[in-house]
Amino acid sequence: MLSESISTDLEQRNQQCSCAHCGLPVPASMRHPENVRMFCCHGCETAYLILQDDDELRKTLQERQQHSNRDLDYTSMDHDAFKTRYVRSLSPERRQIRLLLEGIYCSSCVFAIEKLSQYLEGVISSRVNLTSSTVTIEWNSDLVSLSMIAQTLHRLGYPPHPADDDRFAEIGRAENRKRLINLAVAGACAGNAMMIAFALYSGVFSGMAAEYLHLFRWTSLIVATVSLCGPGSLFFRTAWSALKTRTSHMDVPVAVGLLAGYGLGLANTVLGRGEIYFDSISVLVFLLLVGRYLQFWQQRKAVHQISLLKALTPQYARRIKHDHEGQQVTESIPLDAIEIGDVLEVRAGDLIPVDGVVSSGNSSIDCSILTGESIGVPVTVGDHVSAGTTNLLSPLVIQAKCLVAHSRLSEIASLVEAGIQSKTPIVQFANAIGGYFVVIVLLLAGLTFAGWATFSLELAINHAMTLLIVACPCALGLATPFTIAIAQARAARQQILVKSGDVFEHLQQPGTVWLDKTGTITEGKISVVEYQGETELIPAILAIEKQVVHPIANALLRDLVSTGELSETDHVEEVNTLPGYGVCGRINGATIAVGSEKLIEKMTLSISEPFKKQLNRYHQSGLTGIVIAVDGTVQAICAISDQIRPDASIAIEQLKSAGWKVGILSGDHVEVVNKVGKQLGIPEEMTFSQISPEQKLEIVKESSKQETTIMVGDGVNDSASLAAASVGIAVHGGAAVSLQAADVYINRPGLLGITALMQGAKKTVRTIRLNFAVSLSYNIIAAGLAMSGMINPIIAAILMPLSSLSVLTIAFLNPAFRVDQP
Repeated sequence: MLSESISTDLEQRNQQCSCAHCGLPVPASMRHPENVRMFCCHGCETAYLILQDDDELRKTLQERQQHSNRDLDYTSMDHDAFKTRYVRSLSPERRQIRLLLEGIYCSSCVFAIEKLSQYLEGVISSRVNLTSSTVTIEWNSDLVSLSMIAQTLHRLGYPPHPADDDRFAEIGRAENRKRLINLAVAGACAGNAMMIAFALYSGVFSGMAAEYLHLFRWTSLIVATVSLCGPGSLFFRTAWSALKTRTSHMDVPVAVGLLAGYGLGLANTVLGRGEIYFDSISVLVFLLLVGRYLQFWQQRKAVHQISLLKALTPQYARRIKHDHEGQQVTESIPLDAIEIGDVLEVRAGDLIPVDGVVSSGNSSIDCSILTGESIGVPVTVGDHVSAGTTNLLSPLVIQAKCLVAHSRLSEIASLVEAGIQSKTPIVQFANAIGGYFVVIVLLLAGLTFAGWATFSLELAINHAMTLLIVACPCALGLATPFTIAIAQARAARQQILVKSGDVFEHLQQPGTVWLDKTGTITEGKISVVEYQGETELIPAILAIEKQVVHPIANALLRDLVSTGELSETDHVEEVNTLPGYGVCGRINGATIAVGSEKLIEKMTLSISEPFKKQLNRYHQSGLTGIVIAVDGTVQAICAISDQIRPDASIAIEQLKSAGWKVGILSGDHVEVVNKVGKQLGIPEEMTFSQISPEQKLEIVKESSKQETTIMVGDGVNDSASLAAASVGIAVHGGAAVSLQAADVYINRPGLLGITALMQGAKKTVRTIRLNFAVSLSYNIIAAGLAMSGMINPIIAAILMPLSSLSVLTIAFLNPAFRVDQP
């Protein structure tokens, strides 16, 4: 019925998209959700009012204009500068933005906001992140403007703002101040109402003159009216917005209960008979607001813990500019003030604030936050640098090439935050229950009223009001997303970036873990363990390897001991890299090639039998051979080794103990892979060597059809396999690319991060189930007590916030990803 009514409204609205005065089409900016006539411009609107003299229409349009005046600031959201900073273009007409919302505090608010697409044409989707009070909206810019979306959210009771850290803090402070003021007013009303109630109760026993009795009753009515119309109006505004959008909201039964008690008290005051409930109502409003404030405080505390990007970037940058005299000066500016093209100074030891290009200086950059490699990367003029990386050696001057919000590091943070937004099956189940919860509570309240009405009308209203207040779907809606969000935040502090909450559910049932060898099982730090051949070649080898950036080149430069240096007349020329094979160059007319054994076939090199036997010995020992050729003849070889990580054996044993099967998928030589597998106790049938990425993908796909499959790789060469697995875990490679392909990015050395992830996932899901049980148990027991008349509205108001606070406390006490874990 709900979808039918919404479809009917949309059809009627689309039929009325021609101007009521001139008949021309009405532009999207002039359309509005209210069911009134529309005009193509303000001139036609004024002309129509003059000609038709429609008082009702004039009144409606004036109310809408008042809303427009209040929302006037939202027109700035349609400005190009605002869109450049905050809006993402997904296609020529499709846009996306993340907005911070005021007044959102429970899952019922989520229901209302996520139905935005059903009653505002042009909105494609709206996904709410309850933990950070934000909404991600996608819309068709040809059909609706961003300012219209913002105005609609404002009218629903959720004023929107751009989602940035400074704005979040500002809105948080303003919201906190407003809530405290409401609490103060509600507390004053509750205190005065209780004092008046004490006087009235005293009069019951000692007698009271009629004029004083009426005075106290009417004064109590005034106090309760102030409480309901002032701080208590929050419940009625939210309930009215829910009714307008045809969504269930926990404030609907609360508002009904408060109105029922107020209506009965008002009737008894006017008629001068029976009990009045103004003291109870005033105290109820105060206690409900206390509960809301405690819940709000807990949410802000959780959001503060979840902040990721703010912890990975500096808060200020040093911008270089010229003063009016042409002198170069440096000023400190916040990151949001950085514009494209700004020239920034980055001192040694500082974090780079934004993606840019080096315009002056030479240094080395620690890119471990992006690549997982702690070895400094040399940079010079013209090289690109990324936000969040560390300048190690000397000052640099860079030119910003994008805004901070569009940096590579920001993309990583956005992908992690998207996991908080993602709705796992258990979250969807909780939301589905929450959606029906309000309807069930209203039906039970009706049954309670009908059952008790046969004994006493006052008791019927009292017990029904108690049920409406005590039953609360907030705990159901808060339990799962908050538990997941807190677990993701703690995992991030251990350098385990979990993209989606689905990961925690997938890891509950043991299956198969496939490990890539190089850089996953092994340390990824190559070292030279043996060199055979002419030592006179070493200076030439080093001279050529200095021209390239590669892990093997770094190992040769670090471990080979030079017996001499090239003379000043010796020049390295025509250096060419051969991807997958090696590098070659010319020195004094001689062609020198350095690379893997595949280089022999690639360049048709001649190699002696002793060198061939030695290379075979390397294979049998689990080493990788490197050949050095001069003018087509191999004249030296060396062996390189990538040591197994110290914690690999422990981690694999822990995985096996937890019920997981472990295997290796590698493109390395059979002998090398088999030796690694044997050392780690991995059976031969679970060890695959010399396979291509396509073959890895097929193995992972087939495994995923039968059981939970985890693929652990570098996130670049294994990206297809990572994406195909039930859970893809990237341990090396560019983090932005890794997170796009994988579900988890572990940016700390070793394999124990995998076992920490699995242990944390089990504890997180266990906490979610405990919270779910606590929430359901509370509502069932509380509803039973209310229907049976064993608690009154005051006790109900005390119990209601306790349910939400209890599940939030359990979420914070979740033992997953504690700092004392390995």
